[in-house]
Amino acid sequence: MKRALANVVAVAILLPLFVACDQQQQGGETLFRGTARIACDREIVALIGPQIEWFRSHHEQATIELDTLSAAEAMQRLLAGTVRAAFIARDYLPQEDSLLRAYSIEPHKRLPIATDALVFAVPRSLQLDTVDEAVLRNTIEGKTTSLSSYRWAIPYPSSSVTANLASFVSGIRLRGISTPVGEDVFRLLAERRADIGIVLLSQFNRWKDSLQLRALRIVVRDTATGDRIAIAPHPATIVKERYPFRVPIYGYLLETARNFPFGVVSSIAHEPQPQRAMLEAGVVPAYARFQLVEQE
Repeated sequence: MKRALANVVAVAILLPLFVACDQQQQGGETLFRGTARIACDREIVALIGPQIEWFRSHHEQATIELDTLSAAEAMQRLLAGTVRAAFIARDYLPQEDSLLRAYSIEPHKRLPIATDALVFAVPRSLQLDTVDEAVLRNTIEGKTTSLSSYRWAIPYPSSSVTANLASFVSGIRLRGISTPVGEDVFRLLAERRADIGIVLLSQFNRWKDSLQLRALRIVVRDTATGDRIAIAPHPATIVKERYPFRVPIYGYLLETARNFPFGVVSSIAHEPQPQRAMLEAGVVPAYARFQLVEQE
């Protein structure tokens, strides 16, 4: 069903449970031994879930219950204190920031996990491969452009995909097919019910070959030369901060102690195996070092 997408994501917060943020480290646990319920943004569960399994397999006394939720629900659980950590592919929303300030709550300790990106995916059969950044933004904001006639698919506002998109424009007034999650966008593209779908790069890289998709290149103005250049979503353009629609993935922590949840999140952020998995997924690990080689 087609409908206009709102710019503001309504997030219900359970305020009385904020005191859970002051919980002390639970007795007997260490960085690698303990029990924790952790929330994961469902847009990145295919990226994070295997790393949780990797952690479990290397630490016999690690018990982790992973709740797969929308980004809005995952943040709500964290703010309510019903999970001890959350992996979410976005920053705080403005209303969450305001809530923390209003109740004098310190922002959660968080570790950057990787940098993903928004991708504008299209079937390879579509005669469209490059779009101007300004035209793209105008289209998303509801203005009539050359892209307005295409059929768009986008996740619900509770998704981290749409929340990040909202941070890049003055308002999402794009009329398109709204779906619960990014994975459903691929179904609409495969069924040819949509021409352009907005997803994460980590998702796109899993589906692009089997569904014969390509990512639109974004034409931007080079700040150094003033030239207009087309930028594809890729780890190299993310590292160099040339691709404009970059998405942060964070591991948020309920408690400030260096306890078991900290051990889980820190391991996924820093250990070589998870970092390689992020790179293989086509995103940029937060703590990896890169040496970019320019092609001649």
